[in-house]
Amino acid sequence: MNDRPLIITDNEYVLDDLLRVAAAAGVEVSHSRDPASRGLWRSASVVLIDATLVGAAVRAGLARRPGVVAVASTEPGSGLWEMCVRLGVERTVLLENSEELLVGVLSDAVAGGPGDGRCVAVLGACGGAGASVFAGALALAAARRAGQVLLVDCDPWGAGLDVILGIEDSPGLRWPDLAAPSGRLQIDELQRALPGVDVGAGRIAVLCHDLQPGFEIPGPVVEVVLDAGRRAGATSVVDLPRQPGPVTDRVLDRADLAVLVTPADVRACWAARRVCARISALGTRTGLVVRGPSPGGMGAREIAEVLGLPLLATMRGDSSVARDLESGLVGRTDRRRPLVKAASTVLESVNLSGSM
Repeated sequence: MNDRPLIITDNEYVLDDLLRVAAAAGVEVSHSRDPASRGLWRSASVVLIDATLVGAAVRAGLARRPGVVAVASTEPGSGLWEMCVRLGVERTVLLENSEELLVGVLSDAVAGGPGDGRCVAVLGACGGAGASVFAGALALAAARRAGQVLLVDCDPWGAGLDVILGIEDSPGLRWPDLAAPSGRLQIDELQRALPGVDVGAGRIAVLCHDLQPGFEIPGPVVEVVLDAGRRAGATSVVDLPRQPGPVTDRVLDRADLAVLVTPADVRACWAARRVCARISALGTRTGLVVRGPSPGGMGAREIAEVLGLPLLATMRGDSSVARDLESGLVGRTDRRRPLVKAASTVLESVNLSGSM
């Protein structure tokens, strides 16, 4: 992943000025003339967008994200402000008198630490693929690396990620209790309010559903939660339903990686093709995890080739997982187990801050 600051402009004079600002900050930047580049938009640590292209970015359907600064070479007109709000622009500045401010913005963006969190979405190719269990295992693997992890359950009809981890009786806020926040949400306050579990030197905070069925998660709330995790440098693992919907699409649009979990059989492979088509339309980077055994002898690499996805990991059947789920995955740390190995492999291959 290219996480350099991104300059979006098709004006050579604006580009020259911003490159001079970047040089003063000692920062390497990427440049795009196309405001509709979802990959660069999503991965950049901060975005400096020419004010004249804000409208084009809105029309391209780019997701709201933190760290967007609109740079104007002349005093902006009144119509720009509405577009900036829709795009999630944090501030609008005049280039001629904001060079010191922009140097600070670029310097902070590459300093590392807070603000460099990653979001990984996990979804299944079909019912019973094991995506929720894998999301839980992925969160555990990230937490064991002394990480701050936010595990988000966006499937209202699943058993619940708190049940999968074995902390369903822990007190804390669930989705229906979370008031619709606007603007920014402090991750420390959120993590203290959610049920969670300490894993080695790391911690997992779980945002999940309660026992009341059918609660519809507000899309803007999901965005605020994920933004909070990213700003804090946390790893957000989101369990998604495979059915399309506004929340699912918002998460996929903001995710650094979508992990598709599929059994190694023909029916799952056909279902996975439909899911892949939808994810591809959103431009989300996607990798495959294949769960065996295959009743017909289909190989994991064969499935990956058919789907046109990179193979992140494979895992053979493990009868002990069903037994573990009766009391929760927390504490199941044997690194030789297929589920644990596959989750660790995904973290290593993606590196959560680099490229696949």
